[in-house]
Amino acid sequence: MRIYDLGMQQILLQGFQNAQAAAQTRQIQLASGDRFQTYGEYGADALRLVSADGVIARAGAFENAASIALTRLETQGASLEGISDGVEEARAAFTRTLAVGNAEQLTPDLEIAAQRIISALNVDLAGSYVFGGADGAQPPVTAQTLGDIGAAASIASLFNEGERTSLAVEEGVFVDGGAVASDIASDLFAELRELANAEAVLGPFRGELTAEQRDFLIEKSNTFAAIADVLYQEQGLSAVAQGRAADAVERNVRTRERAELVAADIENVDIAEALSGLNQDQLAIEASARALADASQLSLLNFI
Repeated sequence: MRIYDLGMQQILLQGFQNAQAAAQTRQIQLASGDRFQTYGEYGADALRLVSADGVIARAGAFENAASIALTRLETQGASLEGISDGVEEARAAFTRTLAVGNAEQLTPDLEIAAQRIISALNVDLAGSYVFGGADGAQPPVTAQTLGDIGAAASIASLFNEGERTSLAVEEGVFVDGGAVASDIASDLFAELRELANAEAVLGPFRGELTAEQRDFLIEKSNTFAAIADVLYQEQGLSAVAQGRAADAVERNVRTRERAELVAADIENVDIAEALSGLNQDQLAIEASARALADASQLSLLNFI
């Protein structure tokens, strides 16, 4: 008959199972990089880890929001430059026309300037029109040409926009989302509307300028200079908002990185220690398996 000790076999089996469980735990640690897979296993450190993970999630979300806000504001800033350039082009057209006393090129030059201004106002970022306000789903300027501006029933009818909005960049911190199209271009479009309809009052701008036409262009040149000054101020405000958004991105990054360091100190496994432990566990598994196999093979023949 086989000689065996049921208690000894159970002890050896338990040791074998414990070694297997320890090896599996080490393998999971090496694969995930974490000491444990649930908060409960961290014991007293669980509260700190949960808090750090919460900070990481919030700071990461605001980092993304601030980056989006910064991109939007940068796009607006570049578009404001385009609008300013369009205004300067119109002023240059007035100056050339007054200098040569001939208006043949005035209307084509004003058409080019108007289209440049409209294009800058209707710029979009990932499908959202940056001068469209809170909604931003539709182009904020309905006109496409200088003629469309001249034919509009009213200046207000040229705009299709939402309310001016604020952009979240940090927890509890917002920056101005920038001007909407009507904030920037209402006065400008009123001037362009007069220019588009000027021939009906002052006669065709062809050949030599009349005295009335000359006075009209001098007035418009001065008015456009004042509009350009307002646009430059708007560019300055946009630059300030961009700076605030950029600073918020950096602060969110620093907050997230600090929280990541805290979390890593708690949950990151020591790779060298885990590999060493896994090697020991594998040796223990082999030894336990060998001892368990030897114990199960004992009989009287081993002692004869």
